[in-house]
Amino acid sequence: MPVENATMPGLVEALFAKWRAVEGQELLREGAKIVLHLKDHGPLPIEVADAMLPDAERAKGIGMVRFFRDRKYDLEMDGRGNIVGAGLSLISNSRHTAEIDGTLFHQWCVADALMFPIIFGDRSPVTTTCPATGEKITFTATPDGIEDSSHPDAWFTLAPGTGGSVRVRFCDRVNL
Repeated sequence: MPVENATMPGLVEALFAKWRAVEGQELLREGAKIVLHLKDHGPLPIEVADAMLPDAERAKGIGMVRFFRDRKYDLEMDGRGNIVGAGLSLISNSRHTAEIDGTLFHQWCVADALMFPIIFGDRSPVTTTCPATGEKITFTATPDGIEDSSHPDAWFTLAPGTGGSVRVRFCDRVNL
């Protein structure tokens, strides 16, 4: 669906379709392993990540990075070849941050900053900036919603989750 003709119901339908499809479910399954490792242990060595894949994928000789790339989802890597980002990131290259279990993490988009506190069942201070004005926006993400917004009139942008790399097509365009 072209962005200029997108409707909220259409975007939501497309996102649900993407994540309910087999490839979406595979990304969620493997992505959860990566995010938990990043959160609890830091950078994920590629050989450890490759060993996390199901036997069928490993038998094909496909590593974790290719597994994701084949599904149009690039992982962030550091200079040593470790995985350092999959929505939740260990490197500062985003306008979006959330504190989870006392540690500050960077997120690829504001949707990630909202999603991870819900997944981990915690209250999370979040900071982002408006892409148009550069104004700092803070709030607390909770499993029940958003609290204590510094900008009560802020609104959430949503982009189609289809075509190309998820970071370029979706994350870079989902803001508060």
